[in-house]
Amino acid sequence: MKKSIFLAVAAVAMTACSNDVDLGMKDANKQTADNAIGFEVRNSNMSRADTHSLEATGHYNFGVWAYKDKDATHAIMANYLVGYFGSNVGYKLDTNKQTTYGETDGNLSDLKSRWAYEGLGTSEYKHTSNTVGEKYYLSSDNFYISNWSFQYLRYWDHSTDWTKFYAYAPYIHGNGAGDPLNKGVVTFDITNHKMTFPAGTITDGYDDPSKYEYLYAATKVNNIEYGKDVALTFKHINSKIMITFWEDIAGYSVQMIDLVSGQTGVSAAPAKIVSNNTYKYGTLFKSAGAVLEFTESDNIDNPTVTAATFNYRVAYTGEDAPTAENDNEFLKFETPEATTLAANRQEAVAGSYPTNKNFSKTVYYAIPKNNDTGLTFHCSFILTNEQTHETITVQNARVHVKAANCNWEAGKRYIYVFKITKDATGTTGNPEIIIPGDPRPGTQALYPIVFDGIQVDDWVDVYNPNGGSHDIN
Repeated sequence: MKKSIFLAVAAVAMTACSNDVDLGMKDANKQTADNAIGFEVRNSNMSRADTHSLEATGHYNFGVWAYKDKDATHAIMANYLVGYFGSNVGYKLDTNKQTTYGETDGNLSDLKSRWAYEGLGTSEYKHTSNTVGEKYYLSSDNFYISNWSFQYLRYWDHSTDWTKFYAYAPYIHGNGAGDPLNKGVVTFDITNHKMTFPAGTITDGYDDPSKYEYLYAATKVNNIEYGKDVALTFKHINSKIMITFWEDIAGYSVQMIDLVSGQTGVSAAPAKIVSNNTYKYGTLFKSAGAVLEFTESDNIDNPTVTAATFNYRVAYTGEDAPTAENDNEFLKFETPEATTLAANRQEAVAGSYPTNKNFSKTVYYAIPKNNDTGLTFHCSFILTNEQTHETITVQNARVHVKAANCNWEAGKRYIYVFKITKDATGTTGNPEIIIPGDPRPGTQALYPIVFDGIQVDDWVDVYNPNGGSHDIN
């Protein structure tokens, strides 16, 4: 399931199987309480081999709706925040509030589940400061706080045949018109089985899954399973974007450096192809909404999303590239940690982030998209001669990745594998003004030293430099 076609500056191949995508790009210059309801939570990468706990992915909360068959119009839970009570992460356990666990001594190892919702209302959760080593959410951290003032324990109704649960992560806090985070709230329509994320609630971003990696889950619990923790398996709404590097310049080692002072090491500007070798700034996807429609079969444990609508915003549409100040209008990645890049593709992608130093430390949680906007990647690097240690700095090497290879899908991870070659673009002359948002690919920077047109001046007659003969008597 793998394929790769290398670029002049960078090869963008994507390692994939089921939850990953493996794609290649063409050369830039050629286009290219036992009855209380409790939870246990897992995270699915949409691959049978990769299943992780939700907390292991950096998520410590989710929102949930619950409905029972005898009363589908009144929710048991209506956008309740369910939080994780971990060892110095997530929410701080209040033994006077959380009774879901069946233990009251505060010893987390005795708890039945580390996930609970009781006592997490805004008027109940009172943790205001952390001690050394603690990273619990504070009551002032609005992003992680419930929309309800009180969240009470809910119980199984054994007179019902089943109860259905619909969940999403991370929990989205919003207060309507007075929303301090400029967001709405997620809603659920039980009649049509639709979960709606208003425009702006799904925001792409870097590194922090608790804010930028969005997921959804659903399950149907039959009466015979009442009393057990509700098991949820989440799937991704976002795409995941990562980059890694290797080099193929004989006799030289390559070290990635910051693109420009004050800017992240590698950037990717949304770019549209106007005509052959002509580009303009394209559409950037910074925030969106979505509508997820669930099937209502007994297979709700593995729900099918039958409708999804994303709302994008346009960043720039003009022919001119943005100025350097518009540094939020492109994707930004830190340079890889490796002192010198891998010498082959296998080494560059072997293992996984963060153990592989050839990967950028930046992970980008992107909004799925499908249109005519590609990406122009910018990077700078230093070549070091392995024999003489002479160095050459290549600034602002650029390569265009066509739109067909940037149409990300939900739940898939895209690893762009960049191959630095002797055909790299950029400049080795006087420092140029680098605009990370410039959508245009660069021109070739590395020209080999060659010898041609070799000539030899004619002999000069020492004895008669003005010509003629000179006799010796």
